[in-house]
Amino acid sequence: MSSKPTILLVMHNVPLDSSFLTAKFIGLSEHLNVHLLVWDDVSNINKFIQVNKLPQAYKRRIHSGYTKSNAVASMLQWIGCFFTSVKMRKYILHSNGSLIEKIKYTLTYLPVINVQPDVVHFEFGTIAKAGIVLREFTDAKLSVSFRGYDLNYAGIDSKDYYNDVWDNIDACHFLGQDLKDRAIARGYRANKMETLIPPAIDTVFFEPMFEAKPYQKLQLISVGRLVWKKGYEYAIRAATLLKQKGISFEYKIIGEGNHRQALEFIIKESGLEKEVKLFGEQSREEIKSELAQAHIFIHPAISEGFSNAVLEAQAMALPVICTDADGLTENIADGTTGYIVPKWDEQAIAEKVEMLWNDKAHIEEMGKAGAERVQEHFTIEKQIASFVTFYHQLSGAGKD
Repeated sequence: MSSKPTILLVMHNVPLDSSFLTAKFIGLSEHLNVHLLVWDDVSNINKFIQVNKLPQAYKRRIHSGYTKSNAVASMLQWIGCFFTSVKMRKYILHSNGSLIEKIKYTLTYLPVINVQPDVVHFEFGTIAKAGIVLREFTDAKLSVSFRGYDLNYAGIDSKDYYNDVWDNIDACHFLGQDLKDRAIARGYRANKMETLIPPAIDTVFFEPMFEAKPYQKLQLISVGRLVWKKGYEYAIRAATLLKQKGISFEYKIIGEGNHRQALEFIIKESGLEKEVKLFGEQSREEIKSELAQAHIFIHPAISEGFSNAVLEAQAMALPVICTDADGLTENIADGTTGYIVPKWDEQAIAEKVEMLWNDKAHIEEMGKAGAERVQEHFTIEKQIASFVTFYHQLSGAGKD
């Protein structure tokens, strides 16, 4: 077997809006023979290449599964594969099930047959559930990442939702111990090859700025989608308590989502129009600029797989006040890089903010500790190295 195994990463679309999947694909490509399987338009694939300033050779590594736009080409390829792939032909002709369904599945995952990877990695549990049928017509090892939504919400009312995945997958990747525990609660027997690899961020871009900040007015900040699970209403209610105590502050919430109208109502109802601002979507550069001006980062989530935004805040030397929601307890060092408070507890959020604001030196100490912790545990380089080891072990290849 080649010392550079072939890895096929499976995701719905090219990761135009996902920096962590982009970083994984590009970073792994320096060490392994990495391909993508997506169901996307050629225009988005071209945009992905252009935005990330990748050589055109990368286009040969990005494969589009069956869509209406490539139906004719896919059918012609399928016919060729039928005559050249023994495993596919055996699946079509001799396995149980509807012929139409079997043709549909092999068309959908045709690039797997063409690429002949050593490992097929599903980037989300829900994709693995749909794609586990690959076990029938490929010899590749199958692995999957669980990132939060797939275990916290997807199929939550069905105890058997992931049974096919647990039975047929070869290896699992979890962002942290909390997600592994949730998988076990949903039927995972922890009898597979597995790895715990946390998220990573661009620590070259999100670097600490230790210049002295003005402390005339407290600057609070949150970054994330405006959705109910982020729990922003509890941070806004905490802001009401801060105002009642006479603390002068500004609280910026960066992000957009379907919970915006509800948050606007809470802000107005609380009389915080001057103090709390919804900034909407911001570029990475704008987010960095706002983090550089802030004193404390608040993440009041009621459900969260891990949160890159919390890592980015720590990388920028901001103390973080977050809740004990799911994997967040693994994200910061409680009492060292920030504070963990109970979910739904605006009183606790307000108390920790006030405590920090009354001890400016502690703000700076915690910020420095957070930046050091991110550099030690959450760099892209460390994450890529861990994935390289994982895929080498899974494929059975020896490292160079």
